[in-house]
Amino acid sequence: MRARTAAAAASAALVLTLSGCGGTKATPEEPATTSASDSPSASADPAAKVRAWANTGGTDTLGALSKSLGQVDKDSHPVDLAALQTSCAQLTADVEAAQGEAPMPDETLAKRWKLALDHLGKSASACTIGAASEDQASFDLMSAEMSIGNSHLNAVVKRINEITASSDS
Repeated sequence: MRARTAAAAASAALVLTLSGCGGTKATPEEPATTSASDSPSASADPAAKVRAWANTGGTDTLGALSKSLGQVDKDSHPVDLAALQTSCAQLTADVEAAQGEAPMPDETLAKRWKLALDHLGKSASACTIGAASEDQASFDLMSAEMSIGNSHLNAVVKRINEITASSDS
């Protein structure tokens, strides 16, 4: 497989520092915890809604995607087709689970999140096909879609950090 995935970059970028959540650091390895003060009412400010989304499963979802992307990257270098089939199937499952969850409460985030999930889903599908058939064109598509998906995913993480940081000012 010639194409190199961009999963490692996404894994590194998916470290969320949600300083507006009582100093809680949320990373894929250490999901944020929810407290009563993190659950805003329906009329809460946008930053509070984003923090609540992150603390009520959003960070866990980002962590699951990060873990799957990292495993796809690991199974791609060196290429292990059997393991890659498994990791791509897990990425597909994680993307589908994320698509079925509550929408992000911020319009900008929601748009980027949808784009990230759409492209990562296409990447996972191409990965599965490529790993099963050793089809280089599928691996090339996987890499291209993953790069686009990671770009949107990184933008989501950046925006979450901006929103939560601005609420602390």
